[in-house]
Amino acid sequence: MTIEQKLQEYILNNYKSIMQFAKVADIPYTTVKGIFSRGIWGTSIQNITRICNVLSIDIYALIDGEIKPKTNVKDLTNHENKVITAYRNKPEMQPAVDKILEIEPEYETVLMAARSKDNRPISYIEIPKDKLDLFDSVTPVTNEDDI
Repeated sequence: MTIEQKLQEYILNNYKSIMQFAKVADIPYTTVKGIFSRGIWGTSIQNITRICNVLSIDIYALIDGEIKPKTNVKDLTNHENKVITAYRNKPEMQPAVDKILEIEPEYETVLMAARSKDNRPISYIEIPKDKLDLFDSVTPVTNEDDI
């Protein structure tokens, strides 16, 4: 079964007709019918996004050829909320958790080792991975007069 057939079946299971769905989605009926006949990849991203939002389906799953309900943050259990809060409150543990869960983090937590005049305690900062590469091209300071 093609993704277009799956999508049409899903719509008909949730609406009386394709025309009713098109009205609710505020997409011309001919556009929706065209998706089923010409293929989903020939339509605009705006229409695909609107269809997914109206049907509450995951756009990424649709891209993979599946119809799956959209996961809502509101659907998180109390335990899941606690885990997320604990994760956010312990930045020094995040790399270890990411490694265990095999998640590639978007940020790298690094030790801020710059000398300060006010003797700030050692702290950690998060640097976006794409910005971390910029440090490789920085010339090290060898003379304090250069600071």
